[in-house]
Amino acid sequence: MAAATRIAATPFKAPVAVPLVAALLLLGPSAAGHAQDSPADGIPGAAPAGSPAGSPTGSLDGAQPESPPEDEAGPAGIRYDVEITGVEDGSLRSTLNDASTLVGLQNDPPPSLIGLERRAETDRDRLQVALRSAGYYDAQVDIRIDEPAAATASAGGNAPPAKVTITVTPGPLYHIKTVTVRGTGGSTLPGDVATDDLGLAPGSPAVAQRVLNAESELISRLAKRGYAFAKVTDREVVVDHSDDTMDVTFTVDPGPLIRYGTTRIEGLEGIDEALVRGRLPWKEGQVYNPLDTDRAREDIAALQVFDTVRVRLADKPGPDGETPVIVTVTERKPRYIGGGVTFSTDEGLGGHAYWGNRNLFGGAEHLRVGVEVGRVAGSSGGTSSTGNDLPDLRFSVNYRTPDFLALKQSLVVNFAVVNDQPPAYSRVATELTVKLERPLTDRLAISYGVTAERGRVETEEATYQTAFIGVPLGVGWNGTDNLLNPTSGQRASLEVTPWFPFGGDTKSPFTSILFNGSTYHDLGNEGRYVAAARVGVGSILGTSLTDIPPNHRFYAGGGGSVRGYGFQKAGPLNRFDDPIGGRSLFEIGAELRIKVTETIGVVPFVDAGTVFDSAYPDFSEPLRVGAGLGLRYYTGFGPLRLDVGVPLNPSSGDARWQLYLSLGQAF
Repeated sequence: MAAATRIAATPFKAPVAVPLVAALLLLGPSAAGHAQDSPADGIPGAAPAGSPAGSPTGSLDGAQPESPPEDEAGPAGIRYDVEITGVEDGSLRSTLNDASTLVGLQNDPPPSLIGLERRAETDRDRLQVALRSAGYYDAQVDIRIDEPAAATASAGGNAPPAKVTITVTPGPLYHIKTVTVRGTGGSTLPGDVATDDLGLAPGSPAVAQRVLNAESELISRLAKRGYAFAKVTDREVVVDHSDDTMDVTFTVDPGPLIRYGTTRIEGLEGIDEALVRGRLPWKEGQVYNPLDTDRAREDIAALQVFDTVRVRLADKPGPDGETPVIVTVTERKPRYIGGGVTFSTDEGLGGHAYWGNRNLFGGAEHLRVGVEVGRVAGSSGGTSSTGNDLPDLRFSVNYRTPDFLALKQSLVVNFAVVNDQPPAYSRVATELTVKLERPLTDRLAISYGVTAERGRVETEEATYQTAFIGVPLGVGWNGTDNLLNPTSGQRASLEVTPWFPFGGDTKSPFTSILFNGSTYHDLGNEGRYVAAARVGVGSILGTSLTDIPPNHRFYAGGGGSVRGYGFQKAGPLNRFDDPIGGRSLFEIGAELRIKVTETIGVVPFVDAGTVFDSAYPDFSEPLRVGAGLGLRYYTGFGPLRLDVGVPLNPSSGDARWQLYLSLGQAF
């Protein structure tokens, strides 16, 4: 029989309950820190701070393979194959593979049999810790090395690798028996600090990480009751091998009840302090709640004039529990410039440039002046013979002031001079909009105001002198996790705008209604496979299609609509092959966003839609369907999008394919 090295580890047996030390100590220390929120940089859309300061991380210390010592690394060593047997559970097998040095360093063979044996000895302890942390406290680990094969493998050449077999006998899975929470020195804990919903219900698996999570939850519960400096002074975990159970006891020092003291704001330079104080949701003397400081951090960051925002209590509680609050901010540079370029085969080359000041008068007033140019080359802009031979031009001035008349309500003023040359018409106009925007909840917002426009719109068949007053009303819901690259959640918007003529050729008022909704579902982990779908429905009520100026009609087709078709071209055309537009709109789309690497992704997609002469989609026109494949390059400010689409049921004049290049996902 061939000789073999055997390294075995058997569980520690005792007739009575014994303290569990190794697994939980390696998993993390007891939560000796405060219950108040950890200071965190605030940015727009940033998530609230995570675990309380000093709480356990819950990471499996030693579970990841370590780099080999220098004298054990190198290509000329003992090659070996390693196999873990005796484990049927896939999750447990994955845990053991992650913890195993033999598995993790297999491509870095040791220089000698002694080095291989040393690696196996390390695995014995590491695997036992991993098994205990998973709830297996009576496990056995046996590691065998085929020595003759090891000697042959050390000779190099084409010799077969040594065989290392790790035999694991997990034994029974241990379960929670009791969970006890007590105050320091036998004192009574404040409030209703129940052991329910801690993830440690009697009969549940005795997994070490769940114990650590329960400890963090206890501290969080006390913090929400105002005990910001609560800490776990002792965590006693007892494993009873006689009935395969675990008893857990937490000893907690709640500390004093904390109330808000004076608030100090640090780091302000050009921003009015009153603006920041107006976004603090507490009053002096009120009982502390970490949700208040989270909310303050988010609301201050939403002003978009700070690079970082930190909101925290002082390090020590004040007299009678009144504790100062410290708000620390770092201001962004007030002035900025920027620009960008877009391209698609249907709209040609375009670009934009802008200058802005995000703190015009000291109250986070935002002024932005911009110029946009479109359809510079390679587009089908303008109708067949009308137009002014100029590209699309838009000069705009946008102004926003926060907390206008009410907290979080913004006044928005937009002025623009435009020269539009899309396929359907040619338009020169001026526009002015004044509106209020107000969030109702974290996800729901409304807007309302007045808009005015005056201009001239030309088609092959008519010329419209237009002058309208509109009353735009909007409501938006955003439950997604990211604005430019959502991976989960839903978003929806509804816009209703009654339009009233005050001169010009059009005499009939009308009302435009547009709904857009989209949903996103993460099929894997961390957004590597995301299924996305959208729907858009529009309707114009109050007058006939011919009485509606072409710039107010609905159109389908293009990079943000039905890909595979030219801009405005996924709908009925007139005798000049120019888009007619419609009084109603219907669009649907779906795509699968696949991340190949951290920065590269591919996106197969299909879109469908068109417009109708009727006030509601009656499907008298066939839906135009397009499909294609996209490429994404993920950056820190959002994905760069390159889509190539083909029309599946094209009209006679449609191109065979379309290309779209822009920033952000299609929807």
